[in-house]
Amino acid sequence: MRNSKAGFADLKRLHQTALEEQRARQERDLIKLQAQQRAGLKGPASVTSAEEVKLFARATQSVTPLKSAARMSHRPSDTQQADVMTQRRQRALGQDNPKVPPLSDGFSPFADTEADLAWIAPGIGPEVLRQLRRAFWPVGAHLDLHGLNSDEARIALTNFIETSQIHGTRCVRIVHGKGYGSADGQSVLKARVAQWLTQLNTISAFASAPPAHGGQGALLVLLRPHPAHVNNPPTGR
Repeated sequence: MRNSKAGFADLKRLHQTALEEQRARQERDLIKLQAQQRAGLKGPASVTSAEEVKLFARATQSVTPLKSAARMSHRPSDTQQADVMTQRRQRALGQDNPKVPPLSDGFSPFADTEADLAWIAPGIGPEVLRQLRRAFWPVGAHLDLHGLNSDEARIALTNFIETSQIHGTRCVRIVHGKGYGSADGQSVLKARVAQWLTQLNTISAFASAPPAHGGQGALLVLLRPHPAHVNNPPTGR
């Protein structure tokens, strides 16, 4: 009787050992298959899809899935923010390659260079223009176009607006002059600068500056917030 029990125990141990060896082989096959897949190789022809599923299920049977509340979703980085950082690095390395912006010199509604200029983009309330005329927003940067011809001024203006918006500046001052040094005493750039600004979708509004900021020889310009910065409504500082 004792010999029978001993023999049964031996068979049980042998069976358990065989199962463990089989499980170990399956796990090794799974690891090898995963390594081949990472290397872009196909698995052995003897391994079918069903066998792969079984191997994966056995290998991960002790893994506890994460609860939904504990999962963290990683969103892809903002491409616009990446573009901003790329532009900053290029400027720091002196790799800028300014191009002539596609701004038109055609018909301009700002023909009267003696008058104050004012303009607001569609969707911007008139209160913004009144605040701009009173220099409600502090001037964060300024550009002086004296001594530049039309093409030079156009490039300088576009680069200045782009850089100011990237750095989060909301209000800037652009000095176009009053034309005292021109042949006919008229400011050629005044009307053109106003016309160019209306073609840039980064502009919310502009108006001739109050006397303390240059009067009719300059414009105060309100920029739209850059997407990479926190959006601040154009109704306060």
